[in-house]
Amino acid sequence: MKKNLTRIKNELYFYKDGVKKIVDYNDKLTYPDNIKGDINSELRGDISELWGNINSGLRGDISGLGGDISELRGDISGLWGYISELRGDINSGLRGDISGLRGLATDIEGNIDACHISEEERTAGIDIKDLIK
Repeated sequence: MKKNLTRIKNELYFYKDGVKKIVDYNDKLTYPDNIKGDINSELRGDISELWGNINSGLRGDISGLGGDISELRGDISGLWGYISELRGDINSGLRGDISGLRGLATDIEGNIDACHISEEERTAGIDIKDLIK
């Protein structure tokens, strides 16, 4: 039996000011910026091509994400989850409270001058100097 196949046009788009904007993968100027809102825990995939400013309104579980985060900047205080699949240089300008992030971060590098530990961690006997190689 011969089956009829139909090509489905896959397009990535977003709405800005009520107007549908189609993303051209070859043109970063068409990418959205200042994304905010809730990340659904079902979100999965490689974010190596994602770049730009993370709005402090972005929040949610990033456990399913992987890839290079070197091109991201902004406040990541609202994010939580396992970051073992992320890599890159965070000197690009990522900042914020990362107490909700967990996992192996050996592929993430950057300046830790402004990092701190929580009062609970300090009470439990963790010394930030023990965390620095």
